[in-house]
Amino acid sequence: MRRTDFLLAAGLLCGCAFAAVVKPDFSGTWKLNNAKSKQDGPADRVYLMVVEQQGPNIKVTTQAEGVTNIFDGAFLANGKVHIVKMGNKYRYTTVSFENTTLVFDIIDKDGKKDTSKAIMEVKDSWTLSPDGKVLTRFRQIGIVATPTVPGKVVDQKYVFDKQ
Repeated sequence: MRRTDFLLAAGLLCGCAFAAVVKPDFSGTWKLNNAKSKQDGPADRVYLMVVEQQGPNIKVTTQAEGVTNIFDGAFLANGKVHIVKMGNKYRYTTVSFENTTLVFDIIDKDGKKDTSKAIMEVKDSWTLSPDGKVLTRFRQIGIVATPTVPGKVVDQKYVFDKQ
């Protein structure tokens, strides 16, 4: 009976060790690879993205002329909503790890209440290649229809090579 208990306990410990997911480190300087990316317009933008990551703290900086990126800034990947007032709208940002994928969910709303109308939502999912040399960002943008502009959903894929 003791041998069976020992084998069962050893099996459980091994299973738990294999089930533990190591969160990837996205730190580094990344150059956009237009040839491998699928964007919403002409692939004429070449820029660098610098990522600094220490545990759940992530800082993103885009380095390019004329490129503004809603992902520039400091984020805390803890799954909690962070709300910032931006002019006459509010930006709700949630960043979390889903296994080895880093997910940014950004929703712009016309007010601060939970029931406020969403204007736009961006979901950006980051994955690393097994060798850590390629960062792929899958992005879905949802734009809510207005009386003058039709709503739409845009899917994009951005591939970055580590520099």
